[in-house]
Amino acid sequence: MRIFTEIQKFDQWWFRLLILILTVIIVVSITTGLSEKEFDNSLDFWIVIIVSSTSLALILAIAFLLKLYTKINEEGIYYGFWPFHNNLNLAKWSEIKKCYVRKYSPIAEYGGWGYRRRLYGKNRAYNVKGNIGIQIVFKDGRNILVGTQMGDNAQSVINRYQNSEL
Repeated sequence: MRIFTEIQKFDQWWFRLLILILTVIIVVSITTGLSEKEFDNSLDFWIVIIVSSTSLALILAIAFLLKLYTKINEEGIYYGFWPFHNNLNLAKWSEIKKCYVRKYSPIAEYGGWGYRRRLYGKNRAYNVKGNIGIQIVFKDGRNILVGTQMGDNAQSVINRYQNSEL
């Protein structure tokens, strides 16, 4: 295999349940406020409704649009979250000290899933689900972990380019 590509989304059952609970809380709060409030056009009341509705719409949009893209080819490893990274980050093979697929603990090592950054050091993680990731160790000391659901395929492409002299 010459090119590895993967697109992952937040589609776990517990994530969908969390979004559903947040949606119900916000909708119930708004409808309760509407039914208990006399329509005296109170500015505070309408600001709360607008902010709540906008927040809910943003949470839902991000939850269902966010995708982790990973691509490995002869140039290096591309990675990033869409829509935040329209142009994916590139780790060039010439910048990489070593690269391998490994098992990790998302909560213990990075505090969960998503774009994660350790408080100390130069470690970052881009992950969506699971506990398998592509560990990239740069020559300048930075470390990036990109989650994957296809570890064996990723490792075979990494081996192809990491062991070849480009």
